[in-house]
Amino acid sequence: MLTKRGLKTSSLIEGNEGALEIRLHEPSSEPFATSGQEQKWVVICHPHPCFGGTMNNKVVTTLERAFQGLGYGTVMFNFRGVGESEGSYDGGEGEQQDLVSVVEMLRARFDVSQLVLAGFSFGGVIALKQASALKVDGLCVVSPAVEMQDVSGVEINQPWTLIQGGQDEVISAEGVLDWSMRQAVVPDVYWRAGSSHFYHRQLVWLKSVVALVY
Repeated sequence: MLTKRGLKTSSLIEGNEGALEIRLHEPSSEPFATSGQEQKWVVICHPHPCFGGTMNNKVVTTLERAFQGLGYGTVMFNFRGVGESEGSYDGGEGEQQDLVSVVEMLRARFDVSQLVLAGFSFGGVIALKQASALKVDGLCVVSPAVEMQDVSGVEINQPWTLIQGGQDEVISAEGVLDWSMRQAVVPDVYWRAGSSHFYHRQLVWLKSVVALVY
């Protein structure tokens, strides 16, 4: 269950290795909506914990604001060992279980009619790996680090969006594109030729892509 923490916006839920820190914002209601209105949600995964990645990263908070502006409920969370989340980095395996715990909490507490997974860099890979198992309705990944994690067994079978910068200094932009084009369902690709991995001076564009697609 969620634990209140004074006036802080973050809360704690139980994961399989201890507490996980989350930030949850409920969906905005449509005008004249009934109390039984279906709810659209997105769960967003942050970049690599060992390189300063947290749920307050500028790219993932841009995604958070973009989806909130479209009426989605949003759930941000810190992987194990980050912020107030307990445990320690687990090479991407335990981090997948963190995502599962967050999604299970969300579905247990709310009437989730549509669920999108989103993620940036390392978080994009975590979302890719769990999208089919979690039976999500959509997937939005930004510069997924597919050449830095084992994605050999990943099969994407749902609609998805790939956002990628052409001047990525961390991962191979062409490698990401090549991998994505080999999937059973190929993504809708939004390519920003001059953008770096961290989308410096491109966050407004990134937000506009989410608004266009979702």
